[in-house]
Amino acid sequence: MSLNIPILCQTLVLENEISFFSNASSFSIGALKDIYVSEGDNNEIIKLDTNGTILKKIGGFGWGSSSFDFPADIFAYSLKIYAADKNNDRIQIFDKDLNYLSEFNMKSKKEEDYFFRRPTCIAISNQGDFIVLDSDNNRILKFDMSGNFNMQIGGLDAGDYSLISPKYFCLDSQGNLYVIDGERIVIFGPFGGGRAILSAPIIPIHISFTGELLINDSSNIYKIDTQDFSITEVLAIPVPEAIIKIEKIDNSYYLLTSNSLAKYKMINE
Repeated sequence: MSLNIPILCQTLVLENEISFFSNASSFSIGALKDIYVSEGDNNEIIKLDTNGTILKKIGGFGWGSSSFDFPADIFAYSLKIYAADKNNDRIQIFDKDLNYLSEFNMKSKKEEDYFFRRPTCIAISNQGDFIVLDSDNNRILKFDMSGNFNMQIGGLDAGDYSLISPKYFCLDSQGNLYVIDGERIVIFGPFGGGRAILSAPIIPIHISFTGELLINDSSNIYKIDTQDFSITEVLAIPVPEAIIKIEKIDNSYYLLTSNSLAKYKMINE
């Protein structure tokens, strides 16, 4: 299935920018609107308010609690913060103030076929399930809230829906899973079955869902209809730097580069 790009294009206008990061890898906005940013090179997680004031910083290289070996992704859910600690093969869990709570790893598990290694993307479903991108094995694994294995998604047994080079994924409100897999988007249903494979004349960098499904390449953001998977709108990205991650929160668009997090609003051209 191909995505067709419409001619209509709108422009984003800068509202605010935070620009003191050295190599940001991800960000997430919590239930209380605080901003959490992971820094890959510094192995840190930073909590900021909406004005960009640093409220707390944790991390440093290591394998103990609150230390990291490349925090690849961060996900705020309810009043907890989940960090994919890639090279330590674990997910660290913190409260909203970045106090350490626990970690989720495979050390005590017996089913080695379903171990995750080098997690690069993490999400929590509406049911509280862990969903982890296992980058070593090019698949996505789902665990219940107690850490019990639930299912493998996009593994070698998935036929045409087997993932080849997954980069990032997101969940919509119905539990459907959208995966950037190389230059295609692979879509799975709530129970892990393949739904569709989308190709487009773009190279997708990031995908997100916060009321709308958004995909971006290096120059534009594309709004996707989740019923027929058509592109309904194109937003021109006004920054020259490579965009790492985009989220839409309360009608504003947050764009993360390695050095900055900028907040934009939309205007019609």
